[in-house]
Amino acid sequence: MTDRIVRSLLTTNRAHAAPRTDGYDAFLSYSRDSDGEFAPEFHAQLLDFDKRDGVPDLNVFLDRTGLANNPSLWDAIERKLERSDYLILFASEGAASSKYVAKEVAWWLDHRGPETLLVALTSGKIVWDQTANEIDAISTTALPAPLVERIDHEPKWTDLTRLRQRRRWRHHQDLAGVLAELVAPLRGPDVSTEEILSAHIARQSSAGMRNRLVNMALGVMLALSVGAFAFAEREADRANDAVNANAAHLLGATSHVVQQDDPATAQLLAVEAVRRLRDGQTRTALFNAVTANEPADPYLLRTVDVPEETGLADVAPTGTGVVGRTETGDLVRWNPDDGAPTVLRGDRTPFGTVSGSWGGSGRTGPVVAGSADGSVVAAVDDLGVTVGRFGPLPAGSTSRQTHLDLPGTTAVAVTPDGGTLLIAWQDAATGRNRIGSVNLAGRDLAVLESDDGPRRPHEQRLAFRTKAETDLAVTSLAVGSSRTLAVADATAGTLEIRSLDSLELTGAGPVELPEGGVPSPSLRDWATLSSDGDATTVTLHHWADGSVRTADCPVPRVWSNPEVVAIDDATTRALVATDDGLVACEIGAGTDVHRTWHLSGVRRPGSPVLVGVDRVAAASDGRIALWSTADTHGDVPLPSAAGAAAGAAHPGGPTAVLATYRAGPTQPASTAASWSDGTVMIHGLGTVDLPAGSPDAGRPLLPVWLDESRLLLVTPDGDAYRTQGGTTAGYEAGFRDLVAPGLDGGAPACATIVSAQRTRDDIVLVDACSGLHLLDVGLQERALYVPGPIGSTPRLASQWTEPGRVAVADDGSSVAVAPRDFSLRVADLEAAARGESDVWTVRGSSVDQVHVIGERSSPEDTALPEQLVTLGLDSKVRLRTVSGPGDPESLDLIGTYGDVLAVLPGPDLVARDQGSALAFFDIGTGQKVGALATRLYAPGGTVAPSDVYAGDGQLLVVQDHGVTTGWTFSDDQMITRACAMAGRAPTAADMPEGVTLTDTPACTP
Repeated sequence: MTDRIVRSLLTTNRAHAAPRTDGYDAFLSYSRDSDGEFAPEFHAQLLDFDKRDGVPDLNVFLDRTGLANNPSLWDAIERKLERSDYLILFASEGAASSKYVAKEVAWWLDHRGPETLLVALTSGKIVWDQTANEIDAISTTALPAPLVERIDHEPKWTDLTRLRQRRRWRHHQDLAGVLAELVAPLRGPDVSTEEILSAHIARQSSAGMRNRLVNMALGVMLALSVGAFAFAEREADRANDAVNANAAHLLGATSHVVQQDDPATAQLLAVEAVRRLRDGQTRTALFNAVTANEPADPYLLRTVDVPEETGLADVAPTGTGVVGRTETGDLVRWNPDDGAPTVLRGDRTPFGTVSGSWGGSGRTGPVVAGSADGSVVAAVDDLGVTVGRFGPLPAGSTSRQTHLDLPGTTAVAVTPDGGTLLIAWQDAATGRNRIGSVNLAGRDLAVLESDDGPRRPHEQRLAFRTKAETDLAVTSLAVGSSRTLAVADATAGTLEIRSLDSLELTGAGPVELPEGGVPSPSLRDWATLSSDGDATTVTLHHWADGSVRTADCPVPRVWSNPEVVAIDDATTRALVATDDGLVACEIGAGTDVHRTWHLSGVRRPGSPVLVGVDRVAAASDGRIALWSTADTHGDVPLPSAAGAAAGAAHPGGPTAVLATYRAGPTQPASTAASWSDGTVMIHGLGTVDLPAGSPDAGRPLLPVWLDESRLLLVTPDGDAYRTQGGTTAGYEAGFRDLVAPGLDGGAPACATIVSAQRTRDDIVLVDACSGLHLLDVGLQERALYVPGPIGSTPRLASQWTEPGRVAVADDGSSVAVAPRDFSLRVADLEAAARGESDVWTVRGSSVDQVHVIGERSSPEDTALPEQLVTLGLDSKVRLRTVSGPGDPESLDLIGTYGDVLAVLPGPDLVARDQGSALAFFDIGTGQKVGALATRLYAPGGTVAPSDVYAGDGQLLVVQDHGVTTGWTFSDDQMITRACAMAGRAPTAADMPEGVTLTDTPACTP
């Protein structure tokens, strides 16, 4: 596998070797109070785990008597420690307070050192203070004092807490992984966790295969005896399916193991696993591989380290990727679709400081430039220009890199074909500003500068093809499409156009530039930014005709110091940098489409640039980060009232009700966010304006999609508005007449619509008394009214006040309602549509929330019925069937978490509140499979179920900047994203031992 040692761990026809007799592989130290039962049982699992032919069995010492019972045993314990190669510490609150565990750990640190001490956390916490670079002694509750006092680096530990807290932990899906983590170092420095795990799974597969082959042989004999081969064929098919399943599970397990060290390989392996078999294990591996970025950013494709430990300082876009320079005089080229970055090592002193801030007046010139393919790169420093050439060298060339000594250099440019280098500099002797061109086509870089004696001026030593003087103190150069060169002095606000061949001025006169403007790569357009605290606006200035165009670029209020740093040549995107992250805004002309991407995931990003038509790149601390702004993804910004009190009803700011619609599996999803302050925003189309004088202005509106371009907005009293194209709305005349009989039929207290949701064919409205109103999407027929089952007393509040109490099945088969202080009710909508009156059933005790999971297939290809996920008043999560007998099944979600925020039917996950993150649990097993570090907006400090929405294959999360829409969780969407994040196709070397790469890998460029 990539960057890892892979060798066969299985041999044949060899007996297990006896355990070593001269000592112990490890000494297991634990607290009898905390782990008195767990440690011996885990010890037995540890000894039985790595049973390879020809490899000695493990010998791990476990003291079952205990120093607490017999302190005179210390001499014997010390002799055991002396004969042990490793110390395994079961860290827990009990271990932290045990003087005998502390004594064993102190002895080990005195005589062996921390390098051979393995920590396995069974309970409590281990907290590392990143600022102080030491253990947080106050927050850490699981480590004994000698270890806390003497550890000098951030420790790694194996997490056993999920095992320890479960009664049937021996069958836990994480058991093999944690055992492999502990066994690998005991087997030697060259043995990886992945190798141990691969061997374990391969042994299981081999044993299972032998049993299946025996059964198949018996089946063949039976089939021959009766003259029928169907049984044997079925058994053969089952054996093949089992082999395929084992390979898929091995790929998924290996993906989990390598995720931290090699995320690209983890993504490729997870995709291959799901391709072979789609079940809970492989889909969880895929989900984790896609969401493993930290902090989580749905637009961050990947980050790559610049090789050879170079410190990347600046980057510039090319047609295919980025080029850059480092702080040590190196040049870098990266095409994200071709693999890792490549570096040309410098041979001189480090670059001087040239650039200032990201894009404003602090920048003295483009410090990096490259050809369209990045094969030629030039970088400015305080002594001149470094020029490098990647890829094939011209015939007879001997040098890939050279430095052109030219003090006073302020800007460089390279023609798209890489044939000409343009340099601007200030002559120190005369104070004149000059521009020169150097022919690079077919030339050896070593002869661009000749040493004709120290008395000659630097510029006379260079092989300039053409030189010219200019009145501008040049800050930017750009090659035009018609053999022109744009020369700009951003400080003076002036631009001129020159001939690329002669460097003489063309007929056009100087152009006045906007103050503080940031240019596009061609210098044809310049962008400025204005921000008043409530809104941020980018203004585009086109110098050719003097036209001006503006576009909103919403920046979160909590993100400080916004500054426009880049626009692209098509002027379709602007990039704004802040102290907290980047904001990419769509600013295309002639369209109402407007999208915003809030980009994070890299600390202190520097030198951000726009790449191609749908990517953003930034250099940061020797790494390059790459974000995607492709397709229809983007963020819905907070309304302007967010961040400040919006009245007594919304003291923390507005909250949202979200709705999506996708016409087909491969079609883009339409997204709407209706805020509780009355603002309605449609993704990509802007804010909905109600008709002038509308009495519903400022009232919360419930959004329902009629189709991919029309949205219905329902008021609490049953009025409605239908959007026309998204940006404006017209009153939907007659709508109240369709709903009125249900609202007014003898129960005025019930006449409040509290929920509006869309099924495949209908719109389902729920009133305050659980009454149902079913309308056709075309709004042509009078609503079918189904009275609520609990009388005329309101028991439901609006989704903003009490979200999570109404859930509708996607196929329109049923609706579940959880009235306050009453048992859960489920209505059969299909029976209601047939005119039946007895459509309500009681499905359990009173609950706080209800979610619906549609019918789906199990790993065994059997149909799983439609189910309900409920959050009880006791904070327990339970799984119930929608219809039929059976008690609810409790999902034992280990740990302390908040509300159920969403149910993801694709990978079958439950999302629960974990403070600033979402914790995901497998519906089938209740096991936590991962977490997503979000920035939940939580007005008033309480995250509500309405802040997270799962539908139509995507996850919408209300965050501090608005609604993030980029997370996807359907299998096909996650496969596409995983392949894009990996940036390459899998190879045979990526596959774990025993798995063969298919002829057509899933991730194929």
